Amino acid sequence: MANSGMYVKKTRISEITGGKIDFQMKVRVINLWSTPDRSNPNEQGALHMIFLDKDCGKIYATVRKDLLSQFKDDIEDGAAYVVERFMVGKNDTSYKSTSHKHKLNFMRGTKMIKVKASDIPANHFDFMPFTEILASAKEDQFLDVIGHVVEKNALKETQKNGKISKLMDATIEDLEGNRIHCTLWDDYAIKMQQFLDGHDPSLPVIIILQLCKLKKYLGVMGVSNSFYGTKLFLNADMPDVASYIERMNAANVELTQVVSQMSGPPVISVADDLLQTPRMTIEDLIESTQKCCGSVLAWGCEFDMDAGWFYQACTKCSSRISFVSGQLYCDKCKMPRTAVPRYKVHLQVIDDTGSITFVMFDRVVFQVVGLTAQDLLDSMNNDASSPPYPPQLDMFVNKWMLFKVEVSDANLYRNWRGYNVKKVTSDDNVISQFTALHGIKLNGDTNDSDFEYPECDLGGDSPPIVLDGVESSNKSDIVISKSGQTPTSKLTDKKKVQTLCFQNLDKHLQAKRIIDLGDDDDDVVLSNTPSTSKSNVVMTTHLAEDRTVTTKEIKLACVKIEESK
Repeated sequence: MANSGMYVKKTRISEITGGKIDFQMKVRVINLWSTPDRSNPNEQGALHMIFLDKDCGKIYATVRKDLLSQFKDDIEDGAAYVVERFMVGKNDTSYKSTSHKHKLNFMRGTKMIKVKASDIPANHFDFMPFTEILASAKEDQFLDVIGHVVEKNALKETQKNGKISKLMDATIEDLEGNRIHCTLWDDYAIKMQQFLDGHDPSLPVIIILQLCKLKKYLGVMGVSNSFYGTKLFLNADMPDVASYIERMNAANVELTQVVSQMSGPPVISVADDLLQTPRMTIEDLIESTQKCCGSVLAWGCEFDMDAGWFYQACTKCSSRISFVSGQLYCDKCKMPRTAVPRYKVHLQVIDDTGSITFVMFDRVVFQVVGLTAQDLLDSMNNDASSPPYPPQLDMFVNKWMLFKVEVSDANLYRNWRGYNVKKVTSDDNVISQFTALHGIKLNGDTNDSDFEYPECDLGGDSPPIVLDGVESSNKSDIVISKSGQTPTSKLTDKKKVQTLCFQNLDKHLQAKRIIDLGDDDDDVVLSNTPSTSKSNVVMTTHLAEDRTVTTKEIKLACVKIEESK
């Protein structure tokens, strides 16, 4: 097209339709960002941008990974170009950055010529009214927001992507007095704090978030920056801010104490919270007789895939959605609702006192992984050979982690053996502080060349499991096996399940309530231990040299061994 020497009429963004390639536009890049490669986060995966034309039409465009070297150095945020030759695709991404039903995909033959374009605005916003934000049910789009900051929390720390991240919560108000919650992460939170530190408190703080996303907070829809693509403007020198201040003055909005501290309990960091919460072991959780929270240092073993890793949640109340008469229905709202996937991860953990399942919901998992459940679903292949869960969740397994865990009414009165996690970290510094505080020395900290981290095959196709730590005067061992094999104190299978070891803890569990022989010495049952696993196992035990108990099928839930008196 460009080589033909013929004049080509420029196409408006609003005129772009599917099936066309040879069209030419004059546009400005008003937003430019990159995203990492999904299989290798250390590499750049794609380049994304928003094009704006003189009629304020906007369309999303993307450069795939194999074309980055051709285009990335020639595209500038804010610059104007004459562009031609694109593939037109359907704009069906999970979060839509423009309302245009199509998007543009760069090709090898795409051309961009930098030009001056005074007829195209430097920027353009499509501000969503706060009333629409509050009424929104789905977290499925990017949007632009303008308002003034009336409350904010102190900058705090939380866990995200396996590292400590910065977070600030704020309240934004519009000129009609409507308020929404706003969460800022990392660089955005730091930028807000630095601005407020040098800001005259008698003046308003006008905030614009471009390409932020809808995000519920405590059941009410608000906004949050996206990890890629969001722009934050604070009292920026632009017409939209000047117009907002004029309307604010005309409406006589009160400007005294413009940004106040948000009410609520004192905010402490993840590290401080975990270190200040009383220490508990898995045995302590099982034996607890009252509601409480404890910090538990445990080894992440594996996921309970029978329970899945996400659920379809009501977009209004986050309860589980069911399918009734051909439509999605929320039992809590008592009406049909739309649904969004949210995390519910069942992680099997172990320490030297036992093993159990920890349940992590959406907020906890998101703060560690940094991606929504929908993001991970979008990244997974439907291939039958694909793993049953996204590899990003592997950051929870085969490592020591410090959990803040809740003992709830369900655990106390309904015998539920899944314990909800409130906070979690795998940060080495925090764990080191915790072990030093409580006099714990992990074997992994020693120079013992024979040390092996625990292998946690707790079910499925795993080999037999030895339950170590039983104090026994008759030298007996308890072996949980999938077959009726001869009981043994040592495993001869190809893989042993290593027991967790704290070097300064020589506490052994005393068997009492867990093994109940009853009136028939030929039966072994587990009492007070409801099953959360679908895999059947057989328990065999030697009680003495001349007394062998026969086997009986059971279902293994949590493990805690004590000896009868």
